[in-house]
Amino acid sequence: MSHGLTFTNSNDVVTLDSEFSRLVVLYKGTFVNGGSGAGVSFPAVITSAEPPLVFVRPSSSCTMCFCRIIGSPGAWTGFSFQGTVGQVYSGSYFAAAFKASEVGTYGLRLWDGAAKILFDNANPCAQFTKTITSWTYLGVTQTGQGSYQLSWTAPTPLNTGEYMLINNIAMDVAGSTSRQGNQYAVWDYANNRLVMQVVGFDIQTTLYTPVVWAKPIS
Repeated sequence: MSHGLTFTNSNDVVTLDSEFSRLVVLYKGTFVNGGSGAGVSFPAVITSAEPPLVFVRPSSSCTMCFCRIIGSPGAWTGFSFQGTVGQVYSGSYFAAAFKASEVGTYGLRLWDGAAKILFDNANPCAQFTKTITSWTYLGVTQTGQGSYQLSWTAPTPLNTGEYMLINNIAMDVAGSTSRQGNQYAVWDYANNRLVMQVVGFDIQTTLYTPVVWAKPIS
């Protein structure tokens, strides 16, 4: 930045800048999967053009798939996902965006050169903690429908309080020719790890999907 305000922490990492928005927690709450999936409605419509970033943290081992951010540009209303039929569990979530709002009655606010509000000290924020981009292939099994289930994992302790971004878990994975595979995220608390699975017919043994993690900042 050429002018304005910048804060850095003790590790010289920029934590606040008058040119860029922080990741703001818009809504947070809990969800329950009663055995056929879960659907959550936001307390109010999120009006950003791009989908909000939705992070989840299940409270027990589970499988999540077919994740959706529900709504359309300027009118995002909630999210949903499915899982293993009959698997019951609960968890917590937060929805975030690079968008501040004027909610504080006193403190500090920052705007950019175009009068867009970047920071309000009453907005709760979140911090990205890590991104997994390198996976270890675990092997393949055949399903009862004749398709194949490939699995990968990476060093991913689940006992650190981090939340997983679900926006890209719903993405299909391209096959070797023309077919695509469905992607699943398995929270394996027993082994303190995340396992990514893809079910399809001609899936390659290398996984390129990044998994992003974050924590709300209190």
